[in-house]
Amino acid sequence: MGVLTSLSISRPEGVEGKTWPAIAVGLFVAFGGVLFGGVLAMPYWQQLFSTGYVDAEGNPNVTASQESAIVSILSAGTFFGALASPFLADRLGRRLGLIISTWVFNLGVVLHTVATAIPMFLAGRFFAGLGVGLISAMVPLYQSETASKWIRGLIVGAYQWAITIGLLLAAVVNNATSKRNDTGAYRIPIAVQLAWSLILWWHAAPP
Repeated sequence: MGVLTSLSISRPEGVEGKTWPAIAVGLFVAFGGVLFGGVLAMPYWQQLFSTGYVDAEGNPNVTASQESAIVSILSAGTFFGALASPFLADRLGRRLGLIISTWVFNLGVVLHTVATAIPMFLAGRFFAGLGVGLISAMVPLYQSETASKWIRGLIVGAYQWAITIGLLLAAVVNNATSKRNDTGAYRIPIAVQLAWSLILWWHAAPP
């Protein structure tokens, strides 16, 4: 609040409504951007998910084609999620659309948190990507339609800021767990994404 005050953000004269609820709602839903991250470089993950391939350093690892599939399937899910978002948002509404999107993402997070083999990990990545695609399209839409025009630019711009913060948090958590010699190496940074998704769901859920 102090930071926003120092930026001299105030409601223009003659505009109805309170200032801080508008800012708080927009910034809160912006944390839909904190749903990004990755664990493919962790030694324990490479060893656990290896199907027999040994890399140039003599360590069990996934093949280049397997890694490519794991990376690209998230983008495939994101593509279809973004494509489906207008139909979901228009038919069911922005709020219900966000609720459904967070649970699609949650399904993906759960699947590749519990996974110990590539097929389930791929399924988790796809559904997580599908949720991210839906959320990435619907959060800015929800923000722009609920925020007053005098504050709309800051609120919608905060989504990109939240994505950047999410990337930073993902890097911090990944570095903190990467040397663990158990499933916590990859499960902790993946599962922690549920916290932000549940916050977004809680905000979008009817009172």
